[in-house]
Amino acid sequence: MSVFLDDLCPERTVPGSCPSLVSLLSLLGRIPALLWTTDPEGRFTSLTGAAVCGAGINAEEYIGKSVEELFPSARADRGPRIAHCRASEGQACSFDAEVNGRELQAHLEPLHGPDGTVTGVIGVALDLTERMVAERALRLSEHSYRSLIEEAPYAICRCTVDGQLLQVNRAMIEMLGYDALSEAELLMRDLPLIFAGGTFEALHAALLAGETVNGAEATWLVRDGREIQVIVSARAIRDHAGRFSHVNLIAEDVTEKKQLAEQLIQAQKMQAVGQLAGGVAHDFNNLLTVIGGHIEMIMARTTDPGQRDRLGEVKLAADRAAALTRQLLAFSRRQVLQTKVVNLNQVIDRLIGMLTRLIKENVELVFLPAADLGSVKVDPYQMEQVLINLTVNAQDAMPNGGRLTIETRNLRIDLPQGMGPGEIPAGDYVQILVRDTGHGMDREVQARAFEPFFTTKRPGEGTGLGLSMAYGIVKQSGGHIRFKTRIGEGTTFKVYLPRVDSSEMAAAEHASAKSPPGGSETILLAEDESGVRELIQHYLAGLGYNVLTADNGLSGLAVARSSQHAIHLLLSDFVMPMLGGRDLAGELRKTMPDLKVIFLSGYAGHAVSASDLDLPDARFLPKPLSLELLAKTIREALDGA
Repeated sequence: MSVFLDDLCPERTVPGSCPSLVSLLSLLGRIPALLWTTDPEGRFTSLTGAAVCGAGINAEEYIGKSVEELFPSARADRGPRIAHCRASEGQACSFDAEVNGRELQAHLEPLHGPDGTVTGVIGVALDLTERMVAERALRLSEHSYRSLIEEAPYAICRCTVDGQLLQVNRAMIEMLGYDALSEAELLMRDLPLIFAGGTFEALHAALLAGETVNGAEATWLVRDGREIQVIVSARAIRDHAGRFSHVNLIAEDVTEKKQLAEQLIQAQKMQAVGQLAGGVAHDFNNLLTVIGGHIEMIMARTTDPGQRDRLGEVKLAADRAAALTRQLLAFSRRQVLQTKVVNLNQVIDRLIGMLTRLIKENVELVFLPAADLGSVKVDPYQMEQVLINLTVNAQDAMPNGGRLTIETRNLRIDLPQGMGPGEIPAGDYVQILVRDTGHGMDREVQARAFEPFFTTKRPGEGTGLGLSMAYGIVKQSGGHIRFKTRIGEGTTFKVYLPRVDSSEMAAAEHASAKSPPGGSETILLAEDESGVRELIQHYLAGLGYNVLTADNGLSGLAVARSSQHAIHLLLSDFVMPMLGGRDLAGELRKTMPDLKVIFLSGYAGHAVSASDLDLPDARFLPKPLSLELLAKTIREALDGA
């Protein structure tokens, strides 16, 4: 483009005498731009335009001055001075400049005289400040919007009304098991394939009906075949013509929340049933103590073999009833555990022979003991019961035979595993694994695996107490139990027990010297169940002891204060009305610091340990109890064994 200066008016020699020139100058002054001309040396010869005022420029001040006075050069090779030189050589060019905080974009053309020679440069600069500010604001808004969507912890996507994915955010990519490299693969999957069990149809129908879906529960299929539980909200968007354009959908992964809720419900169920079972077992144990104790005393005096055999059958029935109450107390976690430091390899070694006879011939039993296995503090007999129950459960999962593996190992957990009530704290553990090659458990069975009285067996073939009892014993022992299962691949139960210093084993395992069955010391017996109280009083008196009796804690205090004899041992029920055994022992120890204490208990709702009660050397015997064991424990306590 070339610019020529022609005679605009023959009267140009007379200032203001040419209307055309006046109109042109007036027009140029109103153009929303900066316009100027320079001579060949780059000095301003004119400067006008509406942008002059907008940029705060005094035009008259710059006439005759170099263009660099108005447009300072940021770069020598691209500055306004170089641009003007090129334009004066006949080459059109452009440059950007900033004047008084205003962003300008300038274009230069050579200025030709009437004879066609270049007499200077003519330039025009547009003020782009507002547009650039708007563009920056738009870019910032777009970035903020993209950041909001991309950084959201929820899955967000846009799709067609039929469910074809158009756009997904990072959370949805990760939620469904993909990554940035496989995003295209995800976009090839339609929502009907992501929603499990045909549940997309209900969502689709609601959207077509114009409804906004809020908080709908659904199951999504992850890339690796897993299922996750999600809460979905969605809305169909219409275009200006009222037609459905697309669907905006947001989803939250609530799989872990639902698992925690199910664990809490399960824990509450077991607590409620456990309270009932514990109360029943407590009363039943008192009855069994009376029945079993009298049978023991009668058998000790009976010489007739036939009568002894019949009494033995009665005693066996009482023992079986006691085993049932132990099961009830175990899953209710109210069993009184007789703990000691043991090596589980030794416990399992003793049990393997019985387990081999217990399982079917078409099941192969393998024991894989860990070398240098750490020690744990548990009730070994209750741990045997856990292993028996898990073994029977594994056998039942393999009706056509298979392989049952029991394995032990040392395990260190550096970070807590799981959340909520089922969390396994960090620490050192001994782990027992009971693994079968059976049919596995489906989701419904998994959800109720530890539920008391739940069984998949036919009526009459199972009580449903096996796994719940194992759960109760492990939890009461300070441990944790988990399982991993897959349909067609079998199930592995994992028991985690806190590891203790192995040096405790030597101190815990001491040989009990055989003590005389009786003595002459004075014993205070506090027991609210009259049948149990009379039985024990009669038995201990027969062994030579002086027995004082009380039917509750307050009565026990009164008897002790009025006694003419020094009391050597308190034998008390743990839970009694008015004043329990714990408080009775505490009061008596204030005046009799050397008093020996033995608690009897059908269950213990509190932690049953001497350290917790601040009662050194206190001992515990669970009901129903053996009179022979009672006599031995009393003698050991009195002798300080």
